[in-house]
Amino acid sequence: MLPRPLIALDLGATRVTCAVGLPRERAPGADVLGTALAPFDQAAETWLNDPLLVGRTIEQALDATGVTTDAHRALVSFSHPSAVSEQIRAMIQLADEPIAVRQQDLRRLETTALHQVLPVDREAVIVERLGCDGNGFQGVRDPRGLPATQLSGTFHLVTTPLAARRAMTQAVESAGLEVAWMTTSLQATAAALAADDGTRQHRCVLIDVGGLTTNLGLLIEGRLQRARTIRWGGVPLLREVASALGLTTEEALPLSQQGLASRRAEVKHAVHAGLEQVRQGLAEMLDSAAKPDGLLLAGRTALLDGVAEWLEHATKIPTRLARSPHAHGTDLAGQMALQPALGLLALATAAGPAHPAAAHGWFDRAVAQTRTLLTEYF
Repeated sequence: MLPRPLIALDLGATRVTCAVGLPRERAPGADVLGTALAPFDQAAETWLNDPLLVGRTIEQALDATGVTTDAHRALVSFSHPSAVSEQIRAMIQLADEPIAVRQQDLRRLETTALHQVLPVDREAVIVERLGCDGNGFQGVRDPRGLPATQLSGTFHLVTTPLAARRAMTQAVESAGLEVAWMTTSLQATAAALAADDGTRQHRCVLIDVGGLTTNLGLLIEGRLQRARTIRWGGVPLLREVASALGLTTEEALPLSQQGLASRRAEVKHAVHAGLEQVRQGLAEMLDSAAKPDGLLLAGRTALLDGVAEWLEHATKIPTRLARSPHAHGTDLAGQMALQPALGLLALATAAGPAHPAAAHGWFDRAVAQTRTLLTEYF
């Protein structure tokens, strides 16, 4: 059976980017058939405040790719202002005598970890197993086959409100598509950059400066270990410049895009204030962690004059733009915007991918918890 094309959508604050790819039959990855970027008809005041508008924009982006396909399921990435990242530990009992760790044991360990932190109104969009401990082993990511009587593990979770999924699902379905799975734009961008030497450094930080938010992620050997969301981006910067100068957002737009090269003190002050938030968020995310080897900047707002130089000077960490080798055929801003959609294709077609988490809604968690109790006590 021939593979069917995949539709990847990144839902941003000001636009939708779309990539259509055909999975390769005998190798990981996908051949990109078409890409497109479609801006919203009106600027977003809040995150995904009009699902029907987003749905129409998805249709425009899909049409603009020039690809005709009967595919009806979409891979979706997004960045939400209320995303929360945390590391947690969980433990389960396996047996009185050592037995080999099985796949179902790892699933039960993950379910136990989710029960500890997920309230009923949130779900996990990323569940990354960082390492497991057992009898005679420690920090093993995949302990299957190793003997143990009990198993503990450390997980990195990124959670978002359940209302976010409902809004995105409504937007995608209004465009005639179904949501196959979803993850964060940060995770998708990291996947797009996997072929770039920068993400294979032992430790690097990816900074994705978007429309409404800036997302920070610590990557260790290409895996997302920590993350943080800052409520600053191109749209808040534009509003601040417009307010400070008494201009409409249309009049303030070209001034805000000058970044630190602007001759207007109000513009420089607004950019400085936002970047200081990013610097503080970076320091809080890293906390006691070792200093990273480099900072990789993604997102169209990262292209503002002086942003990379300011962050490198403020953090004393080498900083450069993060560019996927597969994003081409458009200007630099367009290439930056396309990276999450291309990363979705990479995640979906990787050999043995550390795929994004399935939805963990309250009903799914209740069923899983019942199954866990039956397994442990009966």
